Amino acid sequence: MRYLLLIISLFLFSHHSIAQKVGDSLNTKLNYSEIKQQFHFKAGFQTDFTLGESYISSADSPALGFNLQADWQFYKSFQLGVGMFNSSHKNLDSEVSGLVEQTNLRGTFIGIGYLIQLNEVWAISPHIRYADIKLKQQTNYQSKEFEENADMIIIGASISYQFNNSLSSFIDIESRQLYYEIDSSPQIQELYDKDHFLTLSIGLRYSLFSKNSLF
Repeated sequence: MRYLLLIISLFLFSHHSIAQKVGDSLNTKLNYSEIKQQFHFKAGFQTDFTLGESYISSADSPALGFNLQADWQFYKSFQLGVGMFNSSHKNLDSEVSGLVEQTNLRGTFIGIGYLIQLNEVWAISPHIRYADIKLKQQTNYQSKEFEENADMIIIGASISYQFNNSLSSFIDIESRQLYYEIDSSPQIQELYDKDHFLTLSIGLRYSLFSKNSLF
C-alpha cells in the first residue's frame, strides 16, 4: 500500500511540474505576442529640399508641408503603413518653370518598415514606400491652374523617442524620387521627367497595443 501511495504521489508531482512548465511557456508566448501587434498614428510637419538639376529642383525653394500616417505592426517588428502628405513649392526661376508660380504636391502612400528598438526609449524604423502624386500648379497667366500625375519612391528611416507607453516624438529622414507622367522630347527628358528631394519631418506618434496577436 505504501508503495502504491508513493507511486501515485510521484505521478501527481511530475504531472503538476509538467503542467506548470507548459503554463509558464504559454504565458511567455502570450506576453511576447502582446507586443507584436501595435498601431501607430503619426502627424507632423515636413520640409522638402530639392536636389540635382531637374524641373522643380532647379526652380524652387525648399517646400513646407504636413503629413499624416497610420502604421500597423503586424508581425514581430514588421510594419505596414498608409498615409498622405501635402507640400508647396514656390517657383523662383521663370526660365525653368515658365509661367508656373507655385507647385503643390499632394501624395497618398503605402509602405513597409521594420522597427529596431535601440533601448527603452529610442527606436529606428527603416522603410520604403510608394506614393501616388497629384501636382497642382498655379500660373501667373490669368491665375490658371493645371494638374499632373506622378509616381514617387520613398526610402528613409524614422527615429523615435518614447515619452511613455502611448506618446512618442519622431524625426523622419527620407530620399524621395519623383517620376512625372510628362511626354517630353529626348533633349529635355533629364530636366522634366523626374525630381529628387531630401525630406525631413518632425512630429508626434500615438501608439495603441493589442493583447491579441494574429500570428
